[in-house]
Amino acid sequence: MKILHTADIHLGSNTYGRIDPETGLNTRLLDFKRSFEFMVQRGLDEDIDVFLFCGDAYRTADPTPTQQKVFAECLKPIADAGLPILMVTGNHDHPVSFGKASAIDIFGYVSGDVHVFRRPDTARIETKSGPLQLLAMPWPIRSMLLSKGEYRKKSPLEIREIIEQLYVDFIAAAVEEFDPALPTVLAGHFSVQGSDLAGSERTSLIAHEPKFTPGQLSPPPIDYVALGHIHRFQDRRTDPEAPPVVYCSSIERISFKEWDDRKGFVLVTIDTEGAEKKTTYEFVDTPARRFVNIEKDARDAVDPTEVILAEIAREDVTDAIVRVRYHVEEAQVAQIDMHRIREALKPASVIASIERTVDPVERQRRTVLTRESSLHEAMTSYIAQHDNLATVKDDLIKAALELEAEYDAKRRAEE
Repeated sequence: MKILHTADIHLGSNTYGRIDPETGLNTRLLDFKRSFEFMVQRGLDEDIDVFLFCGDAYRTADPTPTQQKVFAECLKPIADAGLPILMVTGNHDHPVSFGKASAIDIFGYVSGDVHVFRRPDTARIETKSGPLQLLAMPWPIRSMLLSKGEYRKKSPLEIREIIEQLYVDFIAAAVEEFDPALPTVLAGHFSVQGSDLAGSERTSLIAHEPKFTPGQLSPPPIDYVALGHIHRFQDRRTDPEAPPVVYCSSIERISFKEWDDRKGFVLVTIDTEGAEKKTTYEFVDTPARRFVNIEKDARDAVDPTEVILAEIAREDVTDAIVRVRYHVEEAQVAQIDMHRIREALKPASVIASIERTVDPVERQRRTVLTRESSLHEAMTSYIAQHDNLATVKDDLIKAALELEAEYDAKRRAEE
């Protein structure tokens, strides 16, 4: 059985895009569409049995009609081929307001063999190569899982632990009902302990999410664990004999935090012909828009512009989204020829930014005093040249004047 595993498409992530004059659409939307269409066609060419999507269809839970149209158009060849489309909801698919549909619920009502899973569930999916057993574990929504009043006074940590246990218990119960001879897949959208983040994920948020070990997700007879949520392709299994536990990556880069990450999807094969089932997989790169990050420290350069241009020339910026960062001294700022730098970047699809870091000239602060300056004048002048003393100015002057008065009184007594 062949399965196409994808997730985190995030259609509508239009950062660094511009309006395409021929279509009127954002160029980044077209980038995502190109990679999506490439993925679907590759799946059809490979004669897949199932299209498996593991959450986060759009950038937000309320996509525009244009974004919905593009997503549906890209999926249509799969549906037209009569292949099952299996979709579990991710955190970006869920609306904030209670009672509203998720961003992908609508696909459960369109023509074709489409299955949308919003809650943990099991299903037996009929394919042209026989039945597939699916254990769907979508993004754990607290309000849906913990509706009982007994949970309302629990701390966030306690709630997280309860959710983790609910998911683990559900998996343990589900696998007891599966036929061990049939291909079996767990499809989920959540965090696995120790996962390598892509950079676009917010570490602070993921640290407080429910997390699972690879072993908790892959008890027999599960053959493959298909995951979404983290955008970097990786297999999290710790035992090479255990089933793969795979994050499939996203099909396009979201930001420069992912500029050097591979982007694509996974083709999975579960072979049931032998005495034991065997799972293999292949990561396939999409034609994702390249992000080129150029950084140069030009502080020691006689001609900093030439040094920056030489660094740009080392990279192929053609049709890429490019960011340039350079570091100079304050005295070099006037030497930078921004026109020449922008000319060198003309082959790029988009210049995301040209960022400058400047080391200021260190200026020695001196307090100028004369014999006629009073202590009050001297202190005022000194404090004015030290920003860190501004908040205690009055206290310092008062203390200095008190010391001066004490010194004068002692001196007069000695005379």
